[in-house]
Amino acid sequence: MDKTDIRSILSVYRAGEIPADDLRFEEAKKQAEADPDLARWWAEEQELDQLIGSKLQSTPVPGGLKSRLLETQPSAIPMRSTRARKITLLAAAIALLAVLFSSWRGPFQPAVSLADYRDEMVGFIKVTPALELKTNELSHITAFLEKTGAPSRWNLPQKLQEMEPIGCRTLRFHRRDVALVCFRRQDDRLVHLFVVNRTALPHLRSDRGAPQYQAQGDWMTAAWMEGDQAYLMTTQGDRALLEKYLSFS
Repeated sequence: MDKTDIRSILSVYRAGEIPADDLRFEEAKKQAEADPDLARWWAEEQELDQLIGSKLQSTPVPGGLKSRLLETQPSAIPMRSTRARKITLLAAAIALLAVLFSSWRGPFQPAVSLADYRDEMVGFIKVTPALELKTNELSHITAFLEKTGAPSRWNLPQKLQEMEPIGCRTLRFHRRDVALVCFRRQDDRLVHLFVVNRTALPHLRSDRGAPQYQAQGDWMTAAWMEGDQAYLMTTQGDRALLEKYLSFS
């Protein structure tokens, strides 16, 4: 099978839904793992699936949604085929997504907030992210990010400068490039730093002297603005721990 076939087969399946005896999937997976481009694409596909699943699980279902979806189904028309059933389920899924994203201001104009950004970034790193560059040299990280167009010139807190970086990657948030740099703590856990142009978060007004703290489960986050960049730092632990890494002196 060629690359198009492999992508088509793998893109159908989601984690936890793969039949153990699906030989086509196993063959496509084996060929993808042997091809660097396909292996990278497959890893990113799985990360995206996990992120979307995490977001949907954390989104409360609006009251009365089931009733509204049932009202859209033509109950007087019997389901005569599997195809008809799939079409109806697809229509229901589209209706559900329309409700979940009803806060959008016009077509493809999401209402951007610090909470949206924080939720998406923390949701991404809850599953250890695949790094595009693995290195403990900060100069190599900034050079790589500069080539990708992501923010690469930042003022790091002194404590972070003293920590060992392990690598970086770029993300996209509302059509803007986000730099993610990971640092290793003494206990081998990680501190994640996200940097994006400040225009992505127009409502963030805190400077580095007064970051905005917010807990996300067992993760603590701090957000602040400096120059043209918006910073978001997160790690597993409490506020006191994060404050230690935020020291600029």
